[in-house]
Amino acid sequence: MGCCRNLLILLLFFHLHAAAQHWPAYGDYKRHFDRNEPDSLDALARRLAADSDPADQDFIELIRATAAFRRDDLENALFMLTDLEARADRTAPLLKGIVLRLLSVTYSNLGAHDRAVTDAAAGIAVLQDTPYKEELMASWVVKAEALIALNKLEQAMHALETAQSLADTTRSDRGASMIRLAMGSIRYKQGRYEEARADFTEASRIAVEGGHYRIAQAAIGNLGGVATMLGSFAEAEAIYQNLLRILGRKSPEIRARLHGQLGYIRLEQGRYDEAIVSCRRAIALADSIGDHRNAADAQHDLAYAIWSLHGAAMAEGQMRAALLAFDSLNWLERAQAAHYDLYELLKELGRHEESAEHLAQYAQISDSLGRSKHSTEMARLEMLFETERKEHRIAEQQQALALSTAESRRRTLQRNALIGATIALGLVALLLYRVLRHRQRMARQQKALHDQQVDQLLSQQEIKSINAMLEGQEKERDRMAKDLHDRLGSMLGGIKANMSALEDRVEAMRQDQQYQKVTRLLDQTVSELRHISHDMAAATLSRFGLEKALNDLRDTIHISGRLQVELNTFGLDQRLERGVEITVYRIVQELVSNVLKHAKADQLTIGVTRAPGRLSVVVSDNGVGFDPSTASNGMGLSNVRSRAASLGATVQVDSAPSKGTTVSVESPVLE
Repeated sequence: MGCCRNLLILLLFFHLHAAAQHWPAYGDYKRHFDRNEPDSLDALARRLAADSDPADQDFIELIRATAAFRRDDLENALFMLTDLEARADRTAPLLKGIVLRLLSVTYSNLGAHDRAVTDAAAGIAVLQDTPYKEELMASWVVKAEALIALNKLEQAMHALETAQSLADTTRSDRGASMIRLAMGSIRYKQGRYEEARADFTEASRIAVEGGHYRIAQAAIGNLGGVATMLGSFAEAEAIYQNLLRILGRKSPEIRARLHGQLGYIRLEQGRYDEAIVSCRRAIALADSIGDHRNAADAQHDLAYAIWSLHGAAMAEGQMRAALLAFDSLNWLERAQAAHYDLYELLKELGRHEESAEHLAQYAQISDSLGRSKHSTEMARLEMLFETERKEHRIAEQQQALALSTAESRRRTLQRNALIGATIALGLVALLLYRVLRHRQRMARQQKALHDQQVDQLLSQQEIKSINAMLEGQEKERDRMAKDLHDRLGSMLGGIKANMSALEDRVEAMRQDQQYQKVTRLLDQTVSELRHISHDMAAATLSRFGLEKALNDLRDTIHISGRLQVELNTFGLDQRLERGVEITVYRIVQELVSNVLKHAKADQLTIGVTRAPGRLSVVVSDNGVGFDPSTASNGMGLSNVRSRAASLGATVQVDSAPSKGTTVSVESPVLE
């Protein structure tokens, strides 16, 4: 979910009266940070530097690092914070605690969540026995967020319990809203969407009433994600309307976001005229405060609503305006979606040449995004590697300082011993000489031991750097493996179909064990890739509905001369509830998969009919069939019955050996 980074940023700073006593400018610092004003932070740092108060130098450096962080210049932020953390004394726990927490958030944004947990824990240790309870609470929540990103949900829950006890002590409404937001993230990851929705709703309510609008904005965005997963748009709409009533005329940025979310919900529900009104309000509010991203997003939803309500011709201008806005923001992901929509829109208008140009742009951006993702990942790994090298150099400098101090002490002792030897009597001189020899021998042994320890430290640092590089290489291999699977899927399906068509020509080889092994491995590969490709159908369902997704499925499995597939649909021109469409599509998927695996059929018919109050699904083939009274229920039919039960539907299987198979699913549908 997109909430993680916003939540981490919001967690960084709380209103601290104690902080203001140490740094009179702390209130200005916190206010500029919360408003996402890096230029104002730089101006504050220059003003404090002009005052030339030595006590403020570390605080000024923290302000500059924060400005770099707010600009997403994570490399400079990381290097400045690393230097500051090395200098910061434990006698200044507030500064050191804030630096460690900001380091933790920076590492989380770079994907180094293990390091983020380590720095957050170090900040907690620094602040543990200090009066800065709100700062301590913030560090616990930052640690919880890093643990959530690592999927260590039980440890994250324990961290939030500690944060909650501190919030109860300080009675911080800001802290309470942040903790509920983090709890919602845990439950969302666990698939407990109803509980996550309750947490995000409560977090947004507390934040709005307390005037913490950035927290409210993160909670509102998360609520939209939960509503999409649950299909509970009506409840989400009521929550957003209530928040608008609470806000009144305050916080136009939050109201713009709320109207944009309302437009999206009404668009998903097919209430296109209301969606148009909400999107126009969102655009007007976002434009009034210079929030160009939210304005562009709402413009795209507006174009789609006009397209759905008034047709492609009326929507073309709005869709082009949305594309222009995305291009000006260099927002490639959204520009890619707008190019594809223009491809579909112009194709509907019969302007095929222009349509093809937008499809080409769509493909070009897809390639660019793939390359950009690779470059960004490499830059992130290089940044982490350089940070490791810098820490290694700092450790070397500290070791060199320790060696220099020890050497200076040793030389002082030698000089004193020599002075004593010159004024002592012969016997004392002899004894002193022997002591000196002994000391020199011990010093050499200590130096050899110390050099061995330094070599071990250098080796450990080198191993740590190599491990970081190997981890980056392993992630790159995972990405490349996924791309290969995505692109080879259709080729493997074609190979499997053609091998099946050649079975009568290789009858003599079918008993050969090597041939059987190759065929079995190919079946397993095709099956695995089919599972991956099936998951992609959810995007088609969400945007174009069940009928379009079924047509895509039919085109995928139809093999001329080998498997003839006929698809008959009726009554699907009006969208069903999203959850029903997904379940029906998965049932058809499962039944088609059974035919491909077991039926040995060359004809397959799929029928989906919607009539008043009911929905009927029939999948039949002319394959080998089976005896339903004696055959055990495999995973395929068990999955079909389980999905059908979730709709309150019944499943009927009609089959006999050599007579083919027909499976019927009848489900009630609320109009």
